Formats: sequence, C-alpha cells, structure tokens
Amino acid sequence: MEKARIETILDYHIGRERDQKPVSEQVRILMMKKRRFLFITLINVLAIVFFGYWFVSDMTQLADWIIWVLAAVFVLNLLSVFYQKKQIEMAINYLQSGAGSVNR
Repeated sequence: MEKARIETILDYHIGRERDQKPVSEQVRILMMKKRRFLFITLINVLAIVFFGYWFVSDMTQLADWIIWVLAAVFVLNLLSVFYQKKQIEMAINYLQSGAGSVNR
C-alpha cells in the first residue's frame, strides 16, 4: 500500500513517463519541486507578516473578519505546502533507496 502511494506521488510530480527517465533525473525534478515549495512557504509567511502588521498597527481599513479569513487561508495554504513537501521528501527517499529503480 505504501509503495502504491509513493508511485502515485511520483506519477503526479514527475509524470507517467517517469519510467523512461533515470532515477537521478527523477530525484533532480523532485528536488526542484521541493525548492519551489520552500519559495511558496516564504511568500506565504511574508504575506502573513505583512497583513498581520497592517492589522496590529491599525493601518488597514479592512474589517477585522477579513483579516482573520486571510490569515486562515494563508495558514491552510502553509499546511498544504508542508504536506506536499513531506510527500516529495518521502518519494526522494524511496528513489534513493533503490526501490524506485525497479519497474512497476
């Protein structure tokens, strides 16, 4: 069951034609996606800080509930990014362990 889950993750992030690519290329693609998720995390944290500063310093004219909704959306986005990053790390470990080099 775990292998099927990781294979699905690999198909999603690399593509169904991934069997035609060497394992080193697959790992490189996953590492690029992992770095992209780090960039997305940074953007989300900066947005939370930006809107939080506006809210705390009373510089915004938005209603309080709008700020809280924005914060909730950013936090949910961060949780989603962390989950996807964890999946990519699991797939990288799977490929580097040699299990991914065997054909499906």
